[in-house]
Amino acid sequence: MNRYFAGIKTVEELRKRYRELLKKYHPDNDGGRIEITQEINAEYDHLFAHMSHENSTDGQSSTYDNKAENEAFKEVVNDIIHINADIEIIGTWIWIHGGYEYRELLKSVGFKFAPRKKCWCWHYGEYKRYHKKEVSLSEIRMKYGSQTVHSKSKQFALD
Repeated sequence: MNRYFAGIKTVEELRKRYRELLKKYHPDNDGGRIEITQEINAEYDHLFAHMSHENSTDGQSSTYDNKAENEAFKEVVNDIIHINADIEIIGTWIWIHGGYEYRELLKSVGFKFAPRKKCWCWHYGEYKRYHKKEVSLSEIRMKYGSQTVHSKSKQFALD
């Protein structure tokens, strides 16, 4: 039934696997094809809708629009998956370390530069800060967990 997402049980696992598959099969990458990417997107959408429905029937969901967040997340990942920078997912945020040469692209898809953390960040919707204390990326990683989905490739100079 699930060709690309076998064994996935949570939305977080689904998103992680989706990012991994896009890195491999996106048409901008070597060996990537539009047909495979469309199959992956269709299966992802089906599973996400199913998992979202389960969450909304368990009495724990709110009026938050998960579908809109999911669509925005997919769009952003598709736009940035090809860049040569370190991409990290922490909770529901996407952080890009480095990537200065892609600043115009990052701005155009909604990333903002966080000068104290020295990296770019994206989050769906408006961000409301609930505290005045500055929180480091290490503290955020400890609280929400972190997954690196793309690492900057090393470039070597030829002598």
